[in-house]
Amino acid sequence: MARFIASRLSSWIAVDWAVATYTLGVTILALFCARSVPRWPLLVTGHGAVLAVLLWLPARGAQWEQPHSADPSWRRGPRRLVRFLRYTYPALLLTPFFEEVQFTVNAISPSHPYWFEAHLYAADRMLFGTTPALSIAPTPAPILDELMHALYFSYYLLIIGGIVMAWMGPSRAGRTPDAGFDAVMTSMMFGFFLAYVWYPFLPARGPWENRELMSGLREFQGFLFTPLARWIIEKAGVSGGCFPSAHVAGTWGLIVGLAAAHRRQARWVGLLAVGLGLACVYTRYHHAVDVFAGLIVGVIGGAFGRALTRQPTRCDRSFQE
Repeated sequence: MARFIASRLSSWIAVDWAVATYTLGVTILALFCARSVPRWPLLVTGHGAVLAVLLWLPARGAQWEQPHSADPSWRRGPRRLVRFLRYTYPALLLTPFFEEVQFTVNAISPSHPYWFEAHLYAADRMLFGTTPALSIAPTPAPILDELMHALYFSYYLLIIGGIVMAWMGPSRAGRTPDAGFDAVMTSMMFGFFLAYVWYPFLPARGPWENRELMSGLREFQGFLFTPLARWIIEKAGVSGGCFPSAHVAGTWGLIVGLAAAHRRQARWVGLLAVGLGLACVYTRYHHAVDVFAGLIVGVIGGAFGRALTRQPTRCDRSFQE
């Protein structure tokens, strides 16, 4: 077993180590703070399963990934899909990792839940002279409401679209995805993890959960994205996990990763990401400082990802030789 584990670990790349490290870190937190972590046995078991799956994932570039001339047509599509999922598996963990924040956000300070959000309101007032949720869109503006909620919803399209853009290059035909794809996945995951890791230490909720604040504000109007975003928040919203904004951090980590080999696409995604940041504040889901912090940790995470997936240049190889 030890030899098997050693052989599997030797095949891991940076993004695998990032996923495993974060998974193990949350597991340790849940065990040490079990009294203040609801459903901690389920969380620990789930994380143990994630680590086990990581060890059993087939090595990158395995023979099964490559198309065979003898394959019937019905097998080619599933083979491509399974290959895609094997390399993009970290993205599948983002939602469960975020949803579990509701159990761990107050693990370290259970007697003072969400203690950090008062500091976020104070920081916004210091920077802007007011709480943005109170001053933005005080009068009905259905078109602007719909546009901002569309930009907020664009987060899902940006993450999925960025991954697909990185994949639709040499990754599609080569034996393993190229360095550009690895940079995108690694940078994006570092962006998310550098946001997630702060939540138990700086627990805070967004303005949308402040009943006193929200009671004096108008309801947003819209016909598609506004009710869609509201439905997502009602079904999958998490109390806590506000600072830094994971939406912003993950997206900017992705952008920094895309810029390595897909600079034009990175510029377009970056333009939409600016709108996403504005929308996070407009829709009252985040404090303004959440967005700034998300941008900072996202860029830092992206830089880490770029550095860890950087391919040696000709000069580097000559120096090593």
